[in-house]
Formats: sequence, C-alpha cells, structure tokens
Amino acid sequence: MTGFDFKWAVAEDEPEIRALVGSVAMPGAVTVRFAREPDYFLGAGIMGDPCDVMIARHQSDGRLAGIACRARRQAFFNGQETIIGYIGQIRVAPDFRGNWLVHRGAKPFLEGSPPGLLYTGVIASENPRARDVLVGARLPGNLHAARVCGLTTCAILLRPQRALHRPGLDVQPGRLELLEEIVSFLRLHGPSRQFFPAYRVEDFSGGSALRDLQPQDILVARRGSRIVGVMAVWDQSNYKQDIVDSYGPGLRLLRPLYDLAARLIGANPLTPPGQAIPLAFAACICIKDDDPTTMRALLSAAMQEAQARGKAFLMIGMADDDPLLAVARRPLHIPYHSELYAVSQSKDAIRSLDGRIPYIEIATL
Repeated sequence: MTGFDFKWAVAEDEPEIRALVGSVAMPGAVTVRFAREPDYFLGAGIMGDPCDVMIARHQSDGRLAGIACRARRQAFFNGQETIIGYIGQIRVAPDFRGNWLVHRGAKPFLEGSPPGLLYTGVIASENPRARDVLVGARLPGNLHAARVCGLTTCAILLRPQRALHRPGLDVQPGRLELLEEIVSFLRLHGPSRQFFPAYRVEDFSGGSALRDLQPQDILVARRGSRIVGVMAVWDQSNYKQDIVDSYGPGLRLLRPLYDLAARLIGANPLTPPGQAIPLAFAACICIKDDDPTTMRALLSAAMQEAQARGKAFLMIGMADDDPLLAVARRPLHIPYHSELYAVSQSKDAIRSLDGRIPYIEIATL
C-alpha cells in the first residue's frame, strides 16, 4: 500500500475520524477505546488552540488510514509564559499498519510549525510499539526527542464518604466572581511546574480550552482569606467517553470478587465491556508550597463531588517525582503508567529544560 495522501482535516472528515478513534483500543490491564461522541471536534479545542488534525487517506480507495493532532498551548516553560506544542491522538487503522505512516506524514505534519517549537507528547508505558515508532532510534521528520519523566495516573475508586476537614483550612466551590482571584493564584504558583498551563479568565468562562468546566467545578482551599490550593472536577462525558473494550486476565478473574467488594463499600462495580466508564478528571491542580495537608483536603472534596455526580472514578495524573503524587496514591485506585516526552526539531529547545517537576493536564490528552 504505497500511495497515501496527507492533508488537514475538514468538517466533512469528522464522521470517519470519530469512527477510527473510537475503534482503536489502547492496551493495558483494562483495554479502553477512547470514543469522541457526538462530534470529534468538540473535544479538539481542549488539546490547544489551534488544534489541527492531519489525516492520511489511501489513494486507491480513499479510506481513512490514520490521523494525528498538532496543537499549541500557552504554558509556562522554565517559569516563563510561552507557546508549547502538543502532539497526540495518533491513530492508525489496523488495515494500514506497517506502512510507516507516521514517518511518511512527518514532513507535511511539521510544515508551518514555528522553528524550535517544543512539543510534548505522552505514550503509555504498556504500548512499547508506539514508543519505538514515535521516539525510537529512527525519528520521523528530523525530530529530536527526550524522555522528560514518567507519569502515573490514578483511577481513584469513589464511594460515599465525608470530605476531609482540617483546622484552619476551608474548601469551597468557586464562583464566577472569584475567577480573577483563582486565575491569579494559578498564574502565581503554577510556574513552579514545567509546562503548567498559562490559564486566563476567559478559559473558565465559556471557551473551548476547558469545555464544560464551570466555575463551581473549581474547588478552592483557603487559609483565612488567602487561597492556598485549587483543584477542579472536570466532567467531559458530553464529548469524550472511555469505553471498556476488555479486561486483562487478572482483572477478568477478579471481577466477581471486585464487584462484590465494591457493592459492600458503596462503590460502583467494574464497568461492563462495551460501556463508558463513569469518570471525572482532577484538573487545574495547584498547591501552594506543595503542602500535603492542602492536597489531601482538596482531593477528598474532589472525590466527594465526583461521587455525588454518579462517577465511579476520579482520574488524577502526576509526574512520578511529584511529591503530591503520594497523596493521590493513598485512596484505593487502579494505576496507569505512561511517559512524557519533549520533541522538537531543535536540540537546544530540549536541552534548555530546567529541573522543574512537570505538570501535564491529563484531561486534555
């Protein structure tokens, strides 16, 4: 299959893109398909603005062979606000694997990209094939790549519980009139993390970057009158769904016992194959001085909020060397491991990364 056309997607391509994305299962203890109903482009804006989707079509019959997304975001790089790129949503249809589509499409994919722009990308640790293709010895498009860190995502099991209260620490939902104060806090303390999003008030007031995230979804921790921490509960089910394709041998054997135990403690049983997992994401995580007490109080409130909405899991992801990850690991959870890479056509852009702990908004991947 030697002939393929690469071009940027338009609205007419959307049904086929949505079908391809929803059909490719990601390996792991739980094999998941990432559906994007009812419209793929509804969720594209959370990856960045602009977010361009490149498609590859087989010349002989016009079938969609693969897609990849290229986006740009305002973020903090070494403490300074700048534009960071993102490469993700790479999918190749099963019939067209082995045709080196990623390498063949790299040149048109990168055309128009600002010289020296640093991109980030995340690859699941349980997907070594993707890692070999994307960041192996033969990189496409004269790119350079470096592993930045490991990422751990905890799917925290939700059940009825009281929110954790700490003396002198008050956690309350945000409000529209508090957005400027919240954003000021995020922009003051967020740059301590590499790649932390450079949020603006308009992102929380109807824009596409945080689609369906409302001011009241933002939990705000205060000591006295001062904000000391922020964590949002982001429900993306209106445009993104994680569909269980199958369970691995271990979970398949343990599923009856898991479901029984879950019912006894008031949690949801494992989602049947073919159905969407009811989940929400912990987002906009920013804790002054990495205080674990503040983190525990916010996480407890976020878990309670997500459970009240009927969710089975709260997803929270952090760099492996983030000190706050220890707090996220304490509740019962299913861990997922991945790796964060920095990718650029410039070696200098990658070498200039300082030693800050990275932060990636996993809900936007």
